[in-house]
Parts: sequence; C-alpha cells; structure tokens
Amino acid sequence: MTSQEIQKVPERNKRLDDENVGLKMKQKEYENGVNSYCNHCTELEQQLEEIKSQNQSLKQKNKNLETEASKYQSALGIATNFDLNVDDQGDSVKLNKDILELHDTLENYVTNLKPKIVVNINEAKKLLNKYGCQTNISEEEPNKPLIKAVLQRHVLEEILTQANYFFMNFKYSNKDHHLESEIVDRATYLTGLMEKLYNNRLGNDEITRLIPIRLRQQVYTALGTRGFNDIKKPLNNYSKHNFIDVISKRMNKIMNQFRRIKDNEKRKYVNSLAEDLVRNAVKIFYFRLPIQEPKAEYRWFENDEKVNKSYMKGSWNDDDIKNLVVEVCSFPMICRQHPDGLKVFTPAKVFTRRYKKRNLIGKITNKIRKKLTPNDNSVLTLQGDYGSNDSDDSGESGQSDEDESDDSDDSDDSGDSGNSSNESN
Repeated sequence: MTSQEIQKVPERNKRLDDENVGLKMKQKEYENGVNSYCNHCTELEQQLEEIKSQNQSLKQKNKNLETEASKYQSALGIATNFDLNVDDQGDSVKLNKDILELHDTLENYVTNLKPKIVVNINEAKKLLNKYGCQTNISEEEPNKPLIKAVLQRHVLEEILTQANYFFMNFKYSNKDHHLESEIVDRATYLTGLMEKLYNNRLGNDEITRLIPIRLRQQVYTALGTRGFNDIKKPLNNYSKHNFIDVISKRMNKIMNQFRRIKDNEKRKYVNSLAEDLVRNAVKIFYFRLPIQEPKAEYRWFENDEKVNKSYMKGSWNDDDIKNLVVEVCSFPMICRQHPDGLKVFTPAKVFTRRYKKRNLIGKITNKIRKKLTPNDNSVLTLQGDYGSNDSDDSGESGQSDEDESDDSDDSDDSGDSGNSSNESN
C-alpha cells in the first residue's frame, strides 16, 4: 500500500463511520415507525370494540322501543284478524332481522379473542376434536377465527340443549317458573286435537282447517313476546326467570374454561350479554320458528360436508369452492319447506377448509362422533338447578350462584391454570 493510500484510510474510515451512523438513524426511525404503526393498530382495535359495544347497546334500546310500541298492536291484529294470511311477509322479515341480531350478540359474547384475552389452547383443542375438525392449532399458531367459530357453535348448542331439557321435563310441574314448558305442552296437545277434528269429522268449512294453525301461531306469538321475561312478584316486585338466571351464569363459567377476559370493564359487559343471549336464542328457536306456516326449522351442517353457497355463508373464493368442505358450522341455517322449494331465512355460518381425505381410523372416528348426541353430559350438570327450589315457587335457583360474581377476575377458574394458553396483548 502506497503512502498516498495510507493517508486516505482515515478519511475513508470516517466516511464509513458517518454512513454507519446514518444507517443506524434510519433503522431507528424505521423501528419507531413500526412501533407507532403497531400501537395505532391496537388503538383501532380497541376503538372497534368500543363501537361494537355502543352499537349493541343502541340495538338493544331500539329493540326495547320497538317491542313497547308494537306489542299491543301485534297481539290485537293477530287476535282480531282471523283471516290474516298465515304466510305473513312482515313476520318473516322481522324473524330474519332478529336472527341476524342474535348472531351479532353471539359474536360479541364469544368476542374476537383479542386483545387482552387469554385463550386456553388445550381446551380449544378438545372442542375442535369434538366437532371433528382436522385443522391443527398451537400456542404459536392458534387460528383464532376457527376457535371463535367453534366456540359460537358450542355456546348456541349448549343453550338449545338446556332449553330442550326444560321443555321436555317440566311440562307437568305446575310451578310458576316452569310455565313456558306447560304452555308448549298444552298447546301442542290442543292443536293435535283440532287437527283430528278437521280430519275425522265431516264438513267443508275453512275455519276448522285454520284453527290448528292460528292457535299455534297465537300461542307462540304470546310466548315470543313474554316467554322467559322476568317473573312478577307481590307488591310490584319481580325476579329474574329461574332458567335465564341459572343458564346465563353457567354459560359465563363454561366460557371461562376457554377464554379469560383480562379487562374488567369488558368482562362485565360481555358477561352481561349472557342473559339476553340465552333468552333471545330460546325465543327464536323454540317460539318464533313455530309461528311460520309451515313451521320453520334449523339445520347444522356437519364437518366434511361440501360447501353449498345457497345454504351457507363464509369466507371463500368462488373459483375454489368445489375444493372446500365445512370445518365447523358456527350458526345453523334457518329455513322452512315451501311449495316452490326450500325457503332460507338465513344461511348457515360456516368455517371452511380444503378437502382432505381421511384415513380409515379418521373415518371410523368421525362416524362414531356423528352418532353421539351433542352435549350428552351437559344436561346432567344443570338439570337440578333450574328445576330446584320448588317448595316456595319463587322461580329462583336453589343453588348458590347468586353469591358467585360473574364479574370477578376468575383467575382460578379461567381455563388457563396449569394449561397451555395463548395471549394477545
């Protein structure tokens, strides 16, 4: 190296040092920009959750006002206009709207599992296995949209299972908080007798043909308006309906096995949704569907069924739909038979995956799973609660749930103690 080159070395080193400092400054600016962007995303997510909460509150207020304004008019119209078209377009539209609102409430109750929500991955895996899901999840890759979907299915199925037990087992109770079960049983019996009268006695009048239909519609309209509302007590007092009180508290405990909400205010808000969720789910599936003529019904699509755009709604590319199957159905299709074909009120909500051919063991396991009754153990844990405390006919649970706060931290009952979990901050 020449002396001239040696003299240029310090100058070159200084230039490289300056460039290095400049690069470090740019790197710092980039990191600050990324952190600022992440913080902004978190703020937007929090704002979105707040907007959803406000929207749900406004929907509930609006629904209360609509109910107050229309309950007498609706009841009077049905009672006085006997020749009213049984295929009432207005009621179908309202049913569709109420189903969509129920789905929104269910989504808000399960939550989007972020931010500041701890997800119990081990319990989520068990639930995915229960419904035959083939997608693998882990703490590193939790697939929260799938967990959210399967939790929505689990919550709604649990509510309907408990409602079915209520209607099947308390129809001869004669207790005030079992009144809805008795009404459904007597209405079904009387409707059957009137159908026999129409079919087994000579005559050609329209009234006898319509009586079973109108009787069913009027009874279920009344149940859809007042069923499972608070119970009147002496001296203008009232109490929560036993079934709603017990099942809503139990649903909050069940959900704590799968996810724990760390924010106190959000936890209180989410837990408070349980009562309306239980009440509205039972009203729609047990009272509102039978008002339709013919009766409306619901259907769950099972794991591995091919995707059908006419009956299902989800996120997919139309060009790839032939390769997709149902991974889990999070909300059932609501429909009814019609002379022109099946009429769909709302399509099923499904989470999809690409078709995978099961091996022999997988096929056998899936067949066994489909034959088993969903939630076969759940009824046993609750049947003693909303059927208890009959001695004073109070309509309140004989258990000590009243003393257990739904708004507590639940740190020991959150579903993540001693188990693997995933947290989003």
